[in-house]
Amino acid sequence: MSALVAGFLLIGYLLAPGVIYRLFFSAYIPARRYQRTRTEEVVFSLLVTIVPFVLSWILLVHTPLGNLPNLSIGPSKAEAYRIVFRSLLPGPELTPPNPLTARAHLADSYLRAFLEQGRFLSLLWLFCALEGWASGLIVSRYGDYSTNQRMHRLLKRFCDDFLLTYVSEWELLFTTRSLPRNQQDFDVEIDALAAGILYRGKLVDWFLDQDGKLEGIFLERAARYQQAELERDRAHGVQKTRESYWRVIPGAKLYLVASTIANYNIRYAPPMQQDTTLAQLRARFGEEAIITQLPPDSFEDPINSP
Repeated sequence: MSALVAGFLLIGYLLAPGVIYRLFFSAYIPARRYQRTRTEEVVFSLLVTIVPFVLSWILLVHTPLGNLPNLSIGPSKAEAYRIVFRSLLPGPELTPPNPLTARAHLADSYLRAFLEQGRFLSLLWLFCALEGWASGLIVSRYGDYSTNQRMHRLLKRFCDDFLLTYVSEWELLFTTRSLPRNQQDFDVEIDALAAGILYRGKLVDWFLDQDGKLEGIFLERAARYQQAELERDRAHGVQKTRESYWRVIPGAKLYLVASTIANYNIRYAPPMQQDTTLAQLRARFGEEAIITQLPPDSFEDPINSP
């Protein structure tokens, strides 16, 4: 019975609050971006439980909320806790005069203590959910905090020292979270030198190992730089713009293994405008408008081209 009660308290007061906090906080930062060991997870759960625990205790002990709903099962709350605590202490068992009545009284005490704990845990978990939501809201405005305002400096310091402590550093590098909210829709563009070849594209996802080290990245609109063609043109005195040496790589996404990446450059660029369809143009200018389609661009095979 002692192990069962200890497990209930461990889950209810330590593990569940951390899970609830992370569940609501993950609305702003995906849960898989966390990088914590088991020890760090326990410590973090303990820290995020302190404030909700104190608030729950104040409301249930010093306000009428502690008597709602009114429980009339078994003995009083204090007596129920006393009986449960005595039953968990090691020692020789005393045979009561009426064992059946004693067992029923003990069962009522456990039920009363369980209901009292359920009331406390319900309020505790509610505050943990609110704390997770509020923390996520603070983090979501990380890029808007100005160093010129004292409150903003405090919030940014709070994010750096606590809220983002166990979040992977790649989350800030590979997202627009550090930018102001009016730039949150920017694309994350990467120039990566992998296996001696320069690639560029829009970063859409990345993968980490158990230690938080980068394993690989996914790029959309990927292109490869033709360094050999550039050197050949320079040898023959041919002058071209650097942009003309980029070759689009066929396929929806390009995966680069992190171990092959020597260095990379990260840029935050405004999102590309979507191509306007013929139906959208007619809806904008009317059916009477004359729309002439441009001839298709010449296509150069990016694989077989030099």
